[in-house]
Amino acid sequence: MKKPDYQKPDYYARKAKAEGFPARSVFKLEELDQRFKILASGMKVLDLGAAPGSWMKYAGERVGKNGLVVGIDRNPLSRVLRENEKFFEKDVFLIEPQELKDKLGSFDLVLSDLAPDTMGQKGTDALRSVALAEQALRIAEVVLKERGNFLVKVFEGPGFEEFYRLLRGKFLSVKSFKPKSSRASSKEIYIFCKSKK
Repeated sequence: MKKPDYQKPDYYARKAKAEGFPARSVFKLEELDQRFKILASGMKVLDLGAAPGSWMKYAGERVGKNGLVVGIDRNPLSRVLRENEKFFEKDVFLIEPQELKDKLGSFDLVLSDLAPDTMGQKGTDALRSVALAEQALRIAEVVLKERGNFLVKVFEGPGFEEFYRLLRGKFLSVKSFKPKSSRASSKEIYIFCKSKK
């Protein structure tokens, strides 16, 4: 049986494996980081939708030993944590943002690569993606430091424009971008929100 395109090992999947990353998504974050200067040494970062762990690994390397990356996902990681990383296996919809802040403190940056289990119905998938992005925003609004930044993935489709406008009211700068390493067929867009109001 012929594999669907999204299951075929491509250039980025092979490159990720060769470089020791669990998934090709690392190159999306790398490209976004190069474009928007998202990560820096010493930062404290929250990674929502962290499994299988590529973004955590990349972020951990970028923030260094004086930084911290905290990952949250309902699925387990497929890699061993380093000293500057923590991971909690939990559904983001079960997170109480203030409790998270009380436990871990404030963050310089919140990353969200959350994606729904897609059903192949673009409108429904987009709405479910927006729901995840809205939950990530609810968490970010509480745990981000003043002038903190937020990077969130959302699918184009119903609800996208409304969510984008919502972000513009909460951050000083909001920019959308589709990395070259995203699959051509993907509707995913990354939105970088700089400087929480």
